[in-house]
Amino acid sequence: MRTVEMQPELSGAHFFVLQKLGKKNSGNGARIKLPKSTNLKILELEAPQIPRVLEDKEVVLAIINNNFAAQAGLDPEKEGLFSEDKDSPYANLIVSREDNKNDEKVKKFVQAYQSPEVESAAKQTFKGGAVKAW
Repeated sequence: MRTVEMQPELSGAHFFVLQKLGKKNSGNGARIKLPKSTNLKILELEAPQIPRVLEDKEVVLAIINNNFAAQAGLDPEKEGLFSEDKDSPYANLIVSREDNKNDEKVKKFVQAYQSPEVESAAKQTFKGGAVKAW
């Protein structure tokens, strides 16, 4: 029996990642293929616990959020098999109320957030795991 680790509150996002795994090459060039009949045991854990189970020989795959991967010292660019891309339906969004969407403060915030400086800081903080979605 093989085990996949995921956190319960994001199971939909994780199944999306598993679905995409069968359609893409990993970052290190290896083709990832999950046969339809794969005998996987899905084990749901709280997100901070997931990096700690990677040493367990029963665990063959873990889906870990960028912040917890970075805190555990993992490098998604070197050790990750797959990362979501900018077209992920789970990208973070900046939203405002209809009545202030054109407010100068909102526009400045969006401009500052989408700056090269913020992108660079996110890449450093999340060890390359942050994905720019704008």
